Parts: sequence; structure tokens; C-alpha cells
Amino acid sequence: MKTPSPGRIFTCLWLFLALVGCASAASSKTTTTQTGENTYTTVTKASTAFNRDIDALTAEAQAAAVKYCTALGKQMKVISVTSDKPMFATGYARATVVFQALDAGDPELAVPVTTAVTSSGSKTVQTTVPLAAPVAAPAAPLSPTDALYHDLMKLDDLRKKGVLTEEEFQAEKKKVLSRSQ
Repeated sequence: MKTPSPGRIFTCLWLFLALVGCASAASSKTTTTQTGENTYTTVTKASTAFNRDIDALTAEAQAAAVKYCTALGKQMKVISVTSDKPMFATGYARATVVFQALDAGDPELAVPVTTAVTSSGSKTVQTTVPLAAPVAAPAAPLSPTDALYHDLMKLDDLRKKGVLTEEEFQAEKKKVLSRSQ
């Protein structure tokens, strides 16, 4: 019986470890911490050096941030998204999402943002920056016919969304039509 050479044993051992690492590559660890007033950071870190899928880690971090905001009864506003994929065997890949958890009516949610993506070595950073709010031109007053049409369309939209029942829709429609006469 032949004994395997040390090189063959090493190769088999290396292949075994690579397969085990690839099988567990999907696992990661996600943590969320508060970093300021209504500001939080979610970090998803790969549990092995074999997990190099930055997009999956970023999606997992964003999903965790949404879940966290939902648990608080708030809405999420992303401030920045950072992903880091270091050179193999020098660290684990990770994705970081910095966000605000705001109430549904918070005016900060309506502020438009722009996203800048920068790459530096192994890091990719997406940062959202508030834009200047657009200045709306004053609306011209609606004619009575246009106002009637506008009110009826709003009621119809509420009915289609299920906010109003058919009976409520008909009652509100009668009120709108009676005001116009």
C-alpha cells in the first residue's frame, strides 16, 4: 500500500478547507448601533474571508436597517453606504449603512438627496447629500370646473386605494357636486 505524499495531503487539505469556507461564505454578522439622535449605523461583516460578495453584504445591511426602522415604527433615510473588501487574508469584507430613523411626517424625509460614489483602494463609499429644495412657482388658481374635476379625482383615487368604501365615495361625491352648484 502506497502512502500519500505530503504535497498530496496538503492539496487535499487545502481543497477541503476551501470547500468548507465556500459553503459557509453566505453567513455574516449584522449589528445596529445608535450613533446620534435618530442616527444609527448597521454593519454587516462576513464571517469568513471567503465571503467576498460586497453587493450581498450591502443588501443585507440595508435590509437590517429597514427592519430596525420598522420595529421602531419609523421610516429610514439613508445617509451613507460604505463597503470594504480588503485583500484576501487581510480581513473580512463588510458593508456599513448609516441612516436616520424618522417619523413618517418628518420634513427631513422630503429633502431630496444625491448619491456620490467614490472608490479608494478596497473601499467604495456612497454618500447621500441633501440638495437645495426646489423652489416651486406659485400655482395659478383653478377654475371652478378644474377644481371640481380635481376634487372628484382625489375621491376616486381614495376609493381605488381602499381608503373610502363605495358608499363613502358616493356620499362624498354628492357633497362635492352640491358645492359646485
